Amino acid sequence: MQDLRSPRVLLTLLLTAGVTACATTAPTEEELAYEAAVKDRTLMRATDQQREEIKLQDPMTQATFWSLEYEKSPGDVKAATEFAKALRAIGSEQRAAEVASQTLALAPDNVELLTLFGKSLLSSGDPATAADVLRRATNLNPDDHTILVALGVAYDQTGRHREAQSSYRRVLQTEPNSAAALSNLGLSLVLTGETDEAEMMLRRAVIQPEAGTRERQNLALVLSVQGKFDEARAVGASDLPDDLVDQNIDYFKAMLTPKARRYTALRGTQN
Repeated sequence: MQDLRSPRVLLTLLLTAGVTACATTAPTEEELAYEAAVKDRTLMRATDQQREEIKLQDPMTQATFWSLEYEKSPGDVKAATEFAKALRAIGSEQRAAEVASQTLALAPDNVELLTLFGKSLLSSGDPATAADVLRRATNLNPDDHTILVALGVAYDQTGRHREAQSSYRRVLQTEPNSAAALSNLGLSLVLTGETDEAEMMLRRAVIQPEAGTRERQNLALVLSVQGKFDEARAVGASDLPDDLVDQNIDYFKAMLTPKARRYTALRGTQN
Protein backbone atom coordinates (compact mmCIF):
# COMPACT_ATOMS: atom_id res chain seq x y z
CA MET A 1 0.00 0.00 0.00
CA GLN A 2 1.36 3.46 -0.88
CA ASP A 3 2.03 5.95 1.89
CA LEU A 4 -0.48 8.78 1.41
CA ARG A 5 1.90 11.10 3.19
CA SER A 6 4.64 10.84 0.57
CA PRO A 7 5.15 13.94 -1.61
CA ARG A 8 4.53 12.07 -4.88
CA VAL A 9 1.28 10.49 -3.76
CA LEU A 10 0.09 13.71 -2.11
CA LEU A 11 0.78 15.70 -5.28
CA THR A 12 -1.10 13.12 -7.35
CA LEU A 13 -4.11 13.36 -5.02
CA LEU A 14 -4.08 17.13 -5.18
CA LEU A 15 -3.93 17.14 -8.98
CA THR A 16 -6.65 14.53 -9.26
CA ALA A 17 -8.87 16.45 -6.87
CA GLY A 18 -8.34 19.61 -8.86
CA VAL A 19 -9.30 17.98 -12.17
CA THR A 20 -12.37 16.32 -10.70
CA ALA A 21 -13.78 19.32 -8.91
CA CYS A 22 -12.64 22.28 -10.93
CA ALA A 23 -9.69 22.70 -13.24
CA THR A 24 -8.82 26.06 -11.70
CA THR A 25 -8.96 24.95 -8.04
CA ALA A 26 -5.57 25.47 -6.37
CA PRO A 27 -4.28 23.64 -3.31
CA THR A 28 -5.10 25.34 -0.06
CA GLU A 29 -2.40 26.90 2.08
CA GLU A 30 -2.80 24.05 4.57
CA GLU A 31 -2.27 21.46 1.84
CA LEU A 32 0.82 23.24 0.51
CA ALA A 33 2.24 23.52 4.02
CA TYR A 34 1.63 19.82 4.67
CA GLU A 35 3.30 18.85 1.39
CA ALA A 36 6.34 20.99 2.20
CA ALA A 37 6.60 19.45 5.67
CA VAL A 38 6.50 15.90 4.26
CA LYS A 39 9.19 16.77 1.74
CA ASP A 40 11.35 18.23 4.49
CA ARG A 41 10.96 15.11 6.60
CA THR A 42 11.85 12.91 3.62
CA LEU A 43 14.97 14.86 2.73
CA MET A 44 16.16 15.68 6.21
CA ARG A 45 19.15 13.87 7.66
CA ALA A 46 18.35 11.44 10.46
CA THR A 47 19.03 12.69 13.95
CA ASP A 48 22.10 11.62 15.91
CA GLN A 49 19.82 9.52 18.11
CA GLN A 50 18.30 7.75 15.10
CA ARG A 51 21.77 7.10 13.72
CA GLU A 52 22.81 5.62 17.04
CA GLU A 53 19.69 3.49 17.43
CA ILE A 54 20.06 1.92 13.98
CA LYS A 55 23.14 0.07 15.25
CA LEU A 56 20.78 -2.20 17.18
CA GLN A 57 19.04 -3.38 14.01
CA ASP A 58 19.91 -6.30 11.73
CA PRO A 59 22.53 -5.79 8.98
CA MET A 60 20.03 -5.46 6.13
CA THR A 61 18.00 -2.83 7.97
CA GLN A 62 21.19 -0.93 8.72
CA ALA A 63 22.24 -1.08 5.07
CA THR A 64 18.86 0.28 3.96
CA PHE A 65 18.98 3.09 6.52
CA TRP A 66 22.49 4.19 5.55
CA SER A 67 21.67 3.88 1.86
CA LEU A 68 18.95 6.51 2.35
CA GLU A 69 21.24 8.72 4.42
CA TYR A 70 23.95 8.48 1.77
CA GLU A 71 21.47 9.24 -1.00
CA LYS A 72 20.34 12.38 0.80
CA SER A 73 23.89 13.66 1.11
CA PRO A 74 26.69 11.83 -0.73
CA GLY A 75 29.12 14.33 0.77
CA ASP A 76 28.31 13.23 4.31
CA VAL A 77 31.50 11.34 5.21
CA LYS A 78 29.91 9.76 8.29
CA ALA A 79 26.94 8.44 6.30
CA ALA A 80 29.22 7.15 3.54
CA THR A 81 31.48 5.39 6.04
CA GLU A 82 28.59 3.71 7.83
CA PHE A 83 27.02 2.78 4.49
CA ALA A 84 30.26 1.11 3.34
CA LYS A 85 30.49 -0.77 6.65
CA ALA A 86 26.87 -1.93 6.33
CA LEU A 87 27.45 -3.06 2.74
CA ARG A 88 30.42 -5.14 3.84
CA ALA A 89 28.29 -6.69 6.58
CA ILE A 90 25.79 -7.98 4.00
CA GLY A 91 28.49 -9.15 1.58
CA SER A 92 28.26 -6.31 -0.98
CA GLU A 93 32.01 -5.81 -1.15
CA GLN A 94 32.22 -4.23 -4.61
CA ARG A 95 29.55 -1.64 -3.80
CA ALA A 96 31.29 -0.93 -0.49
CA ALA A 97 34.53 -0.31 -2.37
CA GLU A 98 32.74 2.08 -4.75
CA VAL A 99 31.20 4.11 -1.92
CA ALA A 100 34.49 4.28 0.00
CA SER A 101 36.46 5.21 -3.11
CA GLN A 102 34.06 8.02 -4.07
CA THR A 103 34.06 9.47 -0.56
CA LEU A 104 37.86 9.35 -0.29
CA ALA A 105 37.90 12.10 -2.91
CA LEU A 106 36.43 14.33 -0.18
CA ALA A 107 38.48 12.90 2.71
CA PRO A 108 41.67 11.36 1.26
CA ASP A 109 43.31 10.77 4.66
CA ASN A 110 40.30 9.23 6.37
CA VAL A 111 41.84 6.06 7.82
CA GLU A 112 38.51 4.31 8.38
CA LEU A 113 37.47 4.84 4.77
CA LEU A 114 40.89 3.74 3.50
CA THR A 115 40.63 0.60 5.60
CA LEU A 116 37.12 -0.17 4.39
CA PHE A 117 38.19 0.45 0.80
CA GLY A 118 41.25 -1.77 1.10
CA LYS A 119 39.44 -4.64 2.82
CA SER A 120 36.59 -4.48 0.30
CA LEU A 121 39.05 -4.63 -2.59
CA LEU A 122 40.75 -7.59 -0.93
CA SER A 123 37.45 -9.45 -0.46
CA SER A 124 36.30 -8.70 -4.00
CA GLY A 125 39.46 -10.04 -5.63
CA ASP A 126 41.80 -7.09 -6.19
CA PRO A 127 44.68 -7.74 -3.76
CA ALA A 128 47.24 -5.64 -5.64
CA THR A 129 45.22 -2.44 -5.35
CA ALA A 130 44.16 -3.45 -1.84
CA ALA A 131 47.81 -3.64 -0.79
CA ASP A 132 48.46 -0.08 -1.98
CA VAL A 133 45.40 1.25 -0.14
CA LEU A 134 46.05 -0.70 3.07
CA ARG A 135 49.68 0.40 3.11
CA ARG A 136 48.49 4.02 3.08
CA ALA A 137 46.05 3.24 5.88
CA THR A 138 48.64 1.58 8.08
CA ASN A 139 51.09 4.44 7.54
CA LEU A 140 48.42 6.81 8.86
CA ASN A 141 47.45 4.48 11.72
CA PRO A 142 50.28 2.03 12.47
CA ASP A 143 48.66 0.92 15.74
CA ASP A 144 45.62 -0.69 14.08
CA HIS A 145 46.56 -4.35 13.90
CA THR A 146 43.54 -5.30 11.78
CA ILE A 147 44.97 -3.17 8.96
CA LEU A 148 48.36 -4.84 9.23
CA VAL A 149 46.82 -8.31 9.12
CA ALA A 150 44.74 -7.38 6.06
CA LEU A 151 47.85 -5.90 4.42
CA GLY A 152 49.66 -9.17 5.08
CA VAL A 153 46.87 -11.12 3.40
CA ALA A 154 47.02 -8.78 0.39
CA TYR A 155 50.78 -9.35 0.14
CA ASP A 156 50.34 -13.13 0.40
CA GLN A 157 47.70 -13.11 -2.33
CA THR A 158 50.09 -11.28 -4.65
CA GLY A 159 53.02 -13.61 -3.89
CA ARG A 160 54.91 -11.16 -1.66
CA HIS A 161 55.20 -13.65 1.17
CA ARG A 162 58.20 -12.13 2.98
CA GLU A 163 56.46 -8.76 3.15
CA ALA A 164 53.32 -10.52 4.37
CA GLN A 165 55.26 -12.30 7.10
CA SER A 166 56.83 -9.00 8.13
CA SER A 167 53.34 -7.50 8.52
CA TYR A 168 52.14 -10.36 10.70
CA ARG A 169 55.30 -10.25 12.81
CA ARG A 170 54.81 -6.51 13.40
CA VAL A 171 51.45 -7.35 14.95
CA LEU A 172 52.96 -10.10 17.09
CA GLN A 173 55.62 -7.75 18.46
CA THR A 174 52.96 -5.90 20.44
CA GLU A 175 50.18 -8.50 20.44
CA PRO A 176 51.96 -11.88 20.70
CA ASN A 177 48.75 -13.86 21.15
CA SER A 178 46.82 -12.50 18.18
CA ALA A 179 45.09 -15.55 16.70
CA ALA A 180 44.63 -13.82 13.34
CA ALA A 181 48.29 -12.85 13.00
CA LEU A 182 49.53 -16.26 14.20
CA SER A 183 47.21 -18.14 11.86
CA ASN A 184 47.98 -16.04 8.80
CA LEU A 185 51.71 -16.16 9.53
CA GLY A 186 51.45 -19.94 9.74
CA LEU A 187 49.82 -20.14 6.31
CA SER A 188 52.36 -17.75 4.83
CA LEU A 189 55.25 -19.81 6.21
CA VAL A 190 53.83 -22.90 4.51
CA LEU A 191 54.09 -21.03 1.23
CA THR A 192 57.80 -20.41 1.78
CA GLY A 193 58.45 -24.01 2.85
CA GLU A 194 58.93 -23.33 6.56
CA THR A 195 56.46 -25.91 7.80
CA ASP A 196 57.99 -26.50 11.23
CA GLU A 197 57.64 -22.84 12.22
CA ALA A 198 54.23 -22.76 10.54
CA GLU A 199 53.05 -25.60 12.77
CA MET A 200 54.42 -23.86 15.85
CA MET A 201 52.56 -20.63 14.98
CA LEU A 202 49.30 -22.44 14.33
CA ARG A 203 49.51 -24.47 17.53
CA ARG A 204 49.79 -21.14 19.34
CA ALA A 205 46.87 -19.75 17.32
CA VAL A 206 44.39 -22.51 18.14
CA ILE A 207 44.77 -22.11 21.92
CA GLN A 208 43.86 -18.41 21.91
CA PRO A 209 40.42 -17.51 23.32
CA GLU A 210 39.23 -15.98 20.03
CA ALA A 211 40.42 -18.91 17.90
CA GLY A 212 37.80 -20.68 15.84
CA THR A 213 37.23 -22.98 12.91
CA ARG A 214 39.61 -21.14 10.57
CA GLU A 215 42.57 -21.45 12.93
CA ARG A 216 41.93 -25.14 13.58
CA GLN A 217 41.51 -25.95 9.90
CA ASN A 218 44.71 -24.06 9.12
CA LEU A 219 46.52 -26.23 11.66
CA ALA A 220 45.01 -29.33 10.07
CA LEU A 221 46.32 -28.12 6.72
CA VAL A 222 49.86 -27.62 8.01
CA LEU A 223 49.87 -31.03 9.70
CA SER A 224 48.72 -32.60 6.43
CA VAL A 225 51.41 -30.83 4.44
CA GLN A 226 53.90 -32.53 6.77
CA GLY A 227 52.23 -35.90 6.27
CA LYS A 228 50.70 -36.02 9.78
CA PHE A 229 47.32 -37.10 8.45
CA ASP A 230 45.95 -38.83 11.55
CA GLU A 231 46.51 -35.78 13.71
CA ALA A 232 45.21 -33.52 10.96
CA ARG A 233 42.04 -35.62 10.75
CA ALA A 234 41.54 -35.35 14.52
CA VAL A 235 41.91 -31.56 14.45
CA GLY A 236 39.64 -31.17 11.42
CA ALA A 237 36.93 -33.40 12.89
CA SER A 238 36.35 -30.96 15.75
CA ASP A 239 34.53 -28.61 13.34
CA LEU A 240 33.62 -30.49 10.18
CA PRO A 241 31.61 -33.62 9.28
CA ASP A 242 33.60 -36.74 8.44
CA ASP A 243 33.02 -36.59 4.69
CA LEU A 244 34.26 -33.01 4.50
CA VAL A 245 37.28 -33.86 6.65
CA ASP A 246 38.11 -36.65 4.20
CA GLN A 247 37.78 -34.27 1.25
CA ASN A 248 40.07 -31.77 2.93
CA ILE A 249 42.64 -34.46 3.76
CA ASP A 250 42.70 -35.50 0.10
CA TYR A 251 43.08 -31.86 -0.87
CA PHE A 252 45.84 -31.36 1.68
CA LYS A 253 47.77 -34.32 0.31
CA ALA A 254 48.18 -32.39 -2.91
CA MET A 255 49.96 -29.74 -0.87
CA LEU A 256 52.83 -32.20 -0.34
CA THR A 257 54.06 -30.95 -3.70
CA PRO A 258 55.55 -27.49 -2.98
CA LYS A 259 54.54 -26.15 -6.39
CA ALA A 260 50.91 -26.80 -5.46
CA ARG A 261 51.14 -24.51 -2.45
CA ARG A 262 49.56 -21.27 -3.57
CA TYR A 263 47.77 -18.87 -1.25
CA THR A 264 44.47 -19.21 -3.10
CA ALA A 265 44.79 -22.99 -2.99
CA LEU A 266 45.39 -22.97 0.74
CA ARG A 267 42.49 -20.60 1.32
CA GLY A 268 40.30 -22.84 -0.80
CA THR A 269 40.19 -25.37 2.00
CA GLN A 270 38.43 -22.99 4.39
CA ASN A 271 34.81 -23.97 5.05
